[in-house]
Parts: sequence; structure tokens; C-alpha cells
Amino acid sequence: MNEFFDEVSSKNKSKKGRPSKVIAFVLVTLILFAGLIYFSMDWALDALIHTRKEVTVPDLKYKTLPETLDLLAAGNLTLKKAGDEADAKAAPDTIVRQLPSAGTVVREGRVIRVWISKGEEEVTLPNLVGQSLRNAQLLIRQNGLVTGTVDNAYSNDYDKGTVSAQNPANGSKLVKGSVVTLVVSNGPPPQNVMLMPSFRMQKLTDISAWATANDINLNVTEDASSAFPNGVITDQSPAADMQVNKGDTVNVIVSRRPVSADEKSYRLHYEMAQGKNQSNVRITLVNSDGTEKDILNEMKDPGSKIDMDIPYGNSTAFRIYINGILVREREF
Repeated sequence: MNEFFDEVSSKNKSKKGRPSKVIAFVLVTLILFAGLIYFSMDWALDALIHTRKEVTVPDLKYKTLPETLDLLAAGNLTLKKAGDEADAKAAPDTIVRQLPSAGTVVREGRVIRVWISKGEEEVTLPNLVGQSLRNAQLLIRQNGLVTGTVDNAYSNDYDKGTVSAQNPANGSKLVKGSVVTLVVSNGPPPQNVMLMPSFRMQKLTDISAWATANDINLNVTEDASSAFPNGVITDQSPAADMQVNKGDTVNVIVSRRPVSADEKSYRLHYEMAQGKNQSNVRITLVNSDGTEKDILNEMKDPGSKIDMDIPYGNSTAFRIYINGILVREREF
């Protein structure tokens, strides 16, 4: 009797083990089949790639995009833009760098990555006047520019050790690496030294009286295309704070443009904020195409007032910048 039950139990265990063996067999078969497909495709792709001809990557540096496409097409190569770079030696929209490099041997169909020139990188020169020499040199370096000669001169307007003049002027657009020269104040001059006052935006009669009192010769040039009211001094040489001596000649440009009976002008009034330090004031006229023309760019004392008539003609607006920050814009 016990032998009968042992035989039945053995048969049941045998039946229960069959599904596991079938599943294992199917899985092994699928794995072998997948491996066969993978190796077949890999072999086919490898065979296809190696049937392509080998070509040498051309030199694309400083080539225009049309030239680049023609060179790559000749070798059945493709192009991909990888980015933009500033390069003073490369014209805008030409190739400045490539990967793989020129001379590399590759298969046809290879993607060549290129970087395109956006021309010389420009920066806007900040206002350095009124800064200590150390701070001015730091600002120059931070903007990718180079400090040139540093001269010293007396100044009625700037404390000893601070920058009293810069060249180019603040707001100028410069290519990185350009040179900026500075003049540092030696403080007020001794009694025997005469400095040139600023007569910009003043009347010709004002500088004439000063020149007569100090034995200075005055050379006047009239500007018929000026945007300023008639009789107003628009420029002078030497500049303010430059040393002059008796008998020297001072050159001024005076507005003498034709005035129509219906000419329109705007009376600008602006008061500087109170404080301890002078501020750079830049006033521009905005043309219809968006370009700006300076009508004032100089240092002003805290609390000082600016009053001037602006004949606006074809201009659409004016803007006032204080230390490079736009503080007022008004349309005509």
C-alpha cells in the first residue's frame, strides 16, 4: 500500500516540474535568437561602414559657410554648428574652429562640428573719471581692456589721486584688448598755474571775456550743422582742466546753423541729486533709427542744475544718463 502512494507522489512531482523546464527552454531560445539578431545587425552595419571611403577632413578655418559646405560636400561629410566664438582675426560668420581638425582621416558621412566667428568682442568703456587710480585700473582690467599711459595734471575739480580725464571717453565701444589712457589729478594748481575752464554749452561772450582778461588768443570755428542753439559753444581745445599760459590760443566751435521761423526746441531742466561725489552726466539725442548723438558728456557737482534748450529737428527723443545709468527719457 505504501509503495502505491509513493509511486503516485513521484508522478505528481514529475508533472509539476514540466512547466518550469518548458519556460526555461523558451527563455534560452529567445536569448539565443536575440543574440543572433544583434550580431547579425552589428556585422551588417560594420560591413556597411567599412565599405565607405576614407577622406581627409579639409581645413575650414576662416572659410565662409558657403565655402565650408562646398568643401564638406566634396568629401561626403556633414556639418554641425557647435557654437559661436569671438575672434578678432576672423570675419563675422566665418569658421574659427573645427572638430575633427584639418588633416584627420575619417569615413564618408562623418559629422564635422564647427564654431562660427561673431567678430571682435566689444565692451562699453565705463566712466573712470572721479575714481581712484587703483579702482580705474581694476575696472579697465575687468572689462578686458589695457591701461596705457598714466599722466598727472593739476585739477580744480578733482581731488589729488583721482582720475580727472580718460581717453577714450566713457560710453565708448571698444574691442577687448584696447588701450585706455588716464590723467590723474595732482590737486589744485599753485597760483602761478592757470587751468582751462569748461565753456561747453555756454555763450561765446563768456569765453571771450575770460580770454581777454587772461591774455589768451581765441580762435572761433562756426558749425552750421550743429544741433545746438546759435551762439552756444559745442567744443573747446584745450579741454577743461588743461594747463594754459598767457599768449596761448584756445580753439572753440560755436553753433551757427540756419534757424527756421517754426523751429521747435525743448527746454531741458535737470537737477543733480545731493551727495558727496561728482557724477558723470551724459545727454543724448535719439534719431529715428535709434542711434544716439551726445549733446553733453561731463562731470557735474552734487545739487547742480542743468538748463539748456534742445532744438530737436529730426530727433525723436532725448535721454539722460547718470554714471552710465539711464535716468530719464522723453519723446519730443
